[in-house]
Amino acid sequence: MKHTEQFISKAITLLNQGKIGQAKLICKKIMSLTPLHYQANLLAGVMALNTQDYSLAEKHLSTANLAAKTVHDKAQALNNLSLALTYQQRLIEALSSIDKAIELKQQQPLFYCNRANIYEQLSRWSDMKHDLLTALSLSSNEIPDAYISLAIAMRHLDDEGHALTLLEQHPDATDQDWLNEWALLCGLNQQLKKVEQHFIPASASTPAFANISEDSLIALGDYAVEQNYADLARSLYLIAQQVLPEHPVIMHQLNALQGIASAQAPREYIESLYDSCATQFEQRLVSQLHYQLPAQLVDKLLPFMPTTPMTIIDLGCGTGLLGKALPPHVKITSLTGIDLSSQMLKETAKTQRYQRLIHGDLLENLNSTDGANLITATDVLIYIGDLTALFKKTYQALKQDGLFAFSIESCDSQWQLSSSGRYQHSHGFIQSLARDCGFVMLHSSACQLRLEKNLPVVGEIVILQKA
Repeated sequence: MKHTEQFISKAITLLNQGKIGQAKLICKKIMSLTPLHYQANLLAGVMALNTQDYSLAEKHLSTANLAAKTVHDKAQALNNLSLALTYQQRLIEALSSIDKAIELKQQQPLFYCNRANIYEQLSRWSDMKHDLLTALSLSSNEIPDAYISLAIAMRHLDDEGHALTLLEQHPDATDQDWLNEWALLCGLNQQLKKVEQHFIPASASTPAFANISEDSLIALGDYAVEQNYADLARSLYLIAQQVLPEHPVIMHQLNALQGIASAQAPREYIESLYDSCATQFEQRLVSQLHYQLPAQLVDKLLPFMPTTPMTIIDLGCGTGLLGKALPPHVKITSLTGIDLSSQMLKETAKTQRYQRLIHGDLLENLNSTDGANLITATDVLIYIGDLTALFKKTYQALKQDGLFAFSIESCDSQWQLSSSGRYQHSHGFIQSLARDCGFVMLHSSACQLRLEKNLPVVGEIVILQKA
């Protein structure tokens, strides 16, 4: 037993040093000898949480819960298990787990914060507020983001005035989440002048707020759009435009709110959007927004795939989810990923599924590729309005009988720019354009692209073949 404790201590040390692979090996060895070892399973579960392998985390933390011999150990296992379940959007199960943890240990502030997070996703604002107040009353130290979350709960309970006062009593102008909620609450309380004074130079000789980047300033409007306050978003973008005149991202977002459709989203908009969220992209998109599009696309593709080895180009490859979704029996000569975001490509490289990664514009780099058997584009056409150039370039880049598989966000008109800043296309428009460019439509089916404000975003999966 003492020998095992030394190994666990070593694993914890390695984990703290960032040597997660070595720490995993130690836990794996212990669990091979003692499958119900509490500490090894707990540590393995926490490491799986950190690497976003939530099903594996659930497995180990469930075992740790069964193996726990003390109230403290069981509560810790249940708390972490609730996180694994939350990330998988199994919110009712997660709530049950954290409820049990709190029953066992009622004086743990972070347990209440974790439950408040679940309540937020369930839109149970009164319960969220209650748990955050409890957490703050129990903690002798500041809890990161607790006041921001409390302000959000109060806003949803129509208490915008006290929510703004709360944030201003606990200011953190270096925290983007604080700035986003503060600016939104200023608008809701008819106090946008505060936002202007905060960010706009008082005179030509006075610099604008020095500690905020262009992306952070634009994010104020983005957050208002996300929270469904279109009029406030427009006001916040206009404030940002005073500091950043002619900025293409701001102009794109203002156009989107006014229904003015440009041919495609500016490169700067896409780059900044994905560079800023690359490390958390999969956790947010897959776990919180129920994004399963790459797997859905591959499932629809399989009946049409040749049995011979394929050259595949993944347009807007992101973090490599399409590469991960391709099953082992699919024969691949080469898989190339193209993306505008350098930070997303760094995440893609970690998958080790792609033989070539290209940072740059899709159309420009389709010119430089050899003939492909398959070109994919999942959640990419939402950044392009007029698809004519893309369809023509894709047709040229494909070998005879090659496949072009992609998704669209649906609408009734030909194509349009929605207030979200994303483009939507109709089935009829896609069908007509495909025919004009020389494609044959092999498949089309409706699908759920993701959740937005807890509601499904409806789209379509389309598979074309070069005739």
